[in-house]
Amino acid sequence: MAKHDVIVVGLGAVGAAATYHLAKSGARVLGIDRFSPPHKHGSSHGDTRITRAAIGEGVEYSTLALRSHALWREMEALTGQPLFVRNGCLTISGADAVVMHDVDDFFANVETAARRFAIPTRTFDDAAAIRARYPQFAVQSGDKAILDEEAGYLYVERCVDTTLSLAAQAGAQLLRDTQVMAIEPSATGVEVATGDNQRFTADRVLIAAGAWLPGFVAGEIARHFTVTRQVLHWFEIRSNPERFRPNNCPVFIWQLPRSGGVTSSIYGFPLEGDAGNGLKVTHEESGPATDPDNVDRNVDPVNETERTFKTYIEPFFPDLGPRCVRTATCLYTRVPRSRFVIDKDPRSDRITFASACSGHGFKHSAALGEALADELTTGEARHVDLSPFRLARLGDYLRA
Repeated sequence: MAKHDVIVVGLGAVGAAATYHLAKSGARVLGIDRFSPPHKHGSSHGDTRITRAAIGEGVEYSTLALRSHALWREMEALTGQPLFVRNGCLTISGADAVVMHDVDDFFANVETAARRFAIPTRTFDDAAAIRARYPQFAVQSGDKAILDEEAGYLYVERCVDTTLSLAAQAGAQLLRDTQVMAIEPSATGVEVATGDNQRFTADRVLIAAGAWLPGFVAGEIARHFTVTRQVLHWFEIRSNPERFRPNNCPVFIWQLPRSGGVTSSIYGFPLEGDAGNGLKVTHEESGPATDPDNVDRNVDPVNETERTFKTYIEPFFPDLGPRCVRTATCLYTRVPRSRFVIDKDPRSDRITFASACSGHGFKHSAALGEALADELTTGEARHVDLSPFRLARLGDYLRA
């Protein structure tokens, strides 16, 4: 039974990036996934994900995003694959706005991060200024906006596929369609058992299993995570499709006013290709908790799609119609305040887990994978600081 330096359990965004950087460093690395990434069962699918530089969830995330942007560009240069479209992110907020990712000061954090890291931005101080530049958004009196010009969107499946291809080229062993059943520390390392009766050993294990992570970590950690089902919608564009092209429409996050049944923010993307593809724009659901192995992938046309349109689309997007062109479902793995949690498992210092989800993880995954590879091989991350995401810091937020 060959022994690896590191086994990575889960090959989504973070796991794929960690596997790549581990292999690139010369480590003997085995990556295992119960499916064949990129796939539609977890959190990393649905064509696109927003990437931002001025991060509203907390300024400590901006170094991760900026480093990730550099790494995406590096991978583009290595492979010739377009991964990152930089067309800005417009954050809109106003009076009595709903919170975004459980963060009350989201908009203020965007402004603070932009100043601290010299991120180029453009501000819109009132609704008239927003309407003049972006007539596709029916903003209200008192609304304001900030455009993060370093932001844009990532082609999510292509990013995962490219990262895993680079990992394999660097020497990583990838085991797809293989379910991990147990991760157990031993006297000399860690043993990983799979559903097809294979056993693997390694000096260290990284658990980056997304919605399945709570099933692998110690119980006192697992209880902090809640897996929720999210629905993505693509609504028809009935008029002015040019308003939604990438040069006229940045990705956007809109902290809507609390009225008409609105309970969460919305986010969306520009149109790519034919106008018949529809516009990807949707809101975030806060619950109930779900089991990742038994997720309902069917989208209710009345209680979900029609309700989404009536509450979150019709009052704010005059050019969009009620016909839904397409839907998809994905999973969030959340903790309070939408924090990341990256630390050692209490069972063993040889087992590291990384939950970089809570609905905003993909944009940071390239830098997180690099940093985790550094920590697993040298004990210290070179480019970013992971200390804000330790279990002890989560405790601070739980007590707040």
